[in-house]
Amino acid sequence: MAFRLQLEPRALRTLRGCPSAVRERLQSELGALVAGLPLEGPPVTVRAGLVVLDSGFRVHYHLESGHGLVRLTHMQPPPGQAG
Repeated sequence: MAFRLQLEPRALRTLRGCPSAVRERLQSELGALVAGLPLEGPPVTVRAGLVVLDSGFRVHYHLESGHGLVRLTHMQPPPGQAG
């Protein structure tokens, strides 16, 4: 099943504040995050999670498997990086 990625306003503001090279890396890491989510087993209506990407960004998300949606609710840059 293909999932869509949706950024809530708070996450989008963080992403917009990043240099383009950082945004490109995050795009790749977020794609890998979605591809690596545990999607097997019985359908789960909503599942919340937190993951730290290789770049150090902390990403809070809600997986809505019934709608094929991963909503990024908050992204926090690593210490010392503007975002």
